[in-house]
Amino acid sequence: MISRLAVALLAATSITLAQQPEFSFAVFTDIQYGDQPDSGRREYRRSLAKLREAVETLNKRRDLDFAIQLGDLIDSRAPDLDTILPVWQSLSIRTYNVAGNHDFSAPRRELVRRLDINAGYYEFTRPGWRFLVLDGMDLSIGSPEGPAMLQKLKDANAPNAQEWNGGIGEAQLAWLKDRLGKAAAAHERVIAFCHFPILTESSTPVHLLWNHDAVRGVLEASHAVAGWFNGHDHNGGYAVRDGIHFVTFPGMVESGAGTSYTILRVFQDRLELSGTPNTPSRTLRLR
Repeated sequence: MISRLAVALLAATSITLAQQPEFSFAVFTDIQYGDQPDSGRREYRRSLAKLREAVETLNKRRDLDFAIQLGDLIDSRAPDLDTILPVWQSLSIRTYNVAGNHDFSAPRRELVRRLDINAGYYEFTRPGWRFLVLDGMDLSIGSPEGPAMLQKLKDANAPNAQEWNGGIGEAQLAWLKDRLGKAAAAHERVIAFCHFPILTESSTPVHLLWNHDAVRGVLEASHAVAGWFNGHDHNGGYAVRDGIHFVTFPGMVESGAGTSYTILRVFQDRLELSGTPNTPSRTLRLR
């Protein structure tokens, strides 16, 4: 027979384990470094020092599995990659990249090579989790199908009919559906990363992905999806819909005097987001 002390010890151990995250990672977005004068709240040159500060802090930690930046590493000059990218890559943990609209100041072929993002969209996994990185500039004013989609939005007076937004093409949508199906079959939870928001309540209408409704419909058809994480709208935002958490992370380029990033701890029943003073902290309950 198990003694009361043993039962108490087992219960205490279970509680301790439940309080430990399965893994943790860091999220950055809209670093948007540029060797150029400020524009309004956008302090382009300061992003270099802010990122260095963040890297120095995170490299002292031993609890992070990886870091991901959600796009717009640079603002408008391809040569600025030579300055900011080595700082980002000096993180001692694995780094992942999402392509943002400003990043395409560099030619696509050069950009995907230097950011190691192959076709622009890809996946990686951790036990029980599948992370899908999406290319919101798959369709753009520079792609064959992009101008027609943009014109259709303009004809409908859509607020997101902006040249600095983009869309996701049919091939990538098919890939997304396939990966969500594989995740569901493997009993994995999914977080999708993209530069652009797809829900008005988590951002502002002018920042939405061109075909946000179509992409969100694919996500909502899968019970595997836990969240959609994006940047693009520097003010940030959050909403939950149909059990999916839509998080817009604030941009570093407009974070004022301090740096800007979020530490995300993954638990079995929740995601805990701990931000810097300029970045909100939240607890996201998992369905």
